[in-house]
Amino acid sequence: MPKPIAATAFSLLAAALLATGCSGEPGSAAPASSPAAPGSAGPRFGAPSVPAPLDPAPLEKSPCAAMTPDQVATLGAPAKNSEPKPADPTGPACSWSFATDDGPSSTTGAVFTADPTHGGISGLYGKQQSGGLSKFQPFTVSGYPGVIYDAATNSSPGSCGLAVGLRDDLTYTISVDLDALKQPFADSCELGKKVAGFVVQYLQKGGH
Repeated sequence: MPKPIAATAFSLLAAALLATGCSGEPGSAAPASSPAAPGSAGPRFGAPSVPAPLDPAPLEKSPCAAMTPDQVATLGAPAKNSEPKPADPTGPACSWSFATDDGPSSTTGAVFTADPTHGGISGLYGKQQSGGLSKFQPFTVSGYPGVIYDAATNSSPGSCGLAVGLRDDLTYTISVDLDALKQPFADSCELGKKVAGFVVQYLQKGGH
């Protein structure tokens, strides 16, 4: 029975971020009553800093503008449709689905603004230090720090969760959910990195 497109993987990565605060001991939740001001919190737990903060406003206004249909097609299969989710629990999001014959495949991305205390990339580094992640692989895209991560131990082979820092205290989270055979895609995490690259480029151009 096909699994809901992107729902399982995206909820897992969202839960991992929401469980981690940007103050206190690694893995502890920061008080909701005292969130850090945007851009005021520097990197923590050994996390790299974001070289130049990016304004997420264009994606908050139009979440699906992060990728054009032509860009989606370069990920491995033609674009089928895009679904904006401005009220997603994690923040303004978009789910892009692919036109494939082997099964439902999609990628979802969100500006993680629903909880300003989540800690950005530092939150993931803190979660790793407290033993809360089963997968943790730092990467960079266009000079911006990111992390491939997973809080579960039984994720499906075609899924991947990752985040890229837009500011030291804010990430764009990406979930890739491919069919079991991962056809015609090569690797779900590499696909996610390409999405992160498109997002960074889009925001570097001011949403153009």
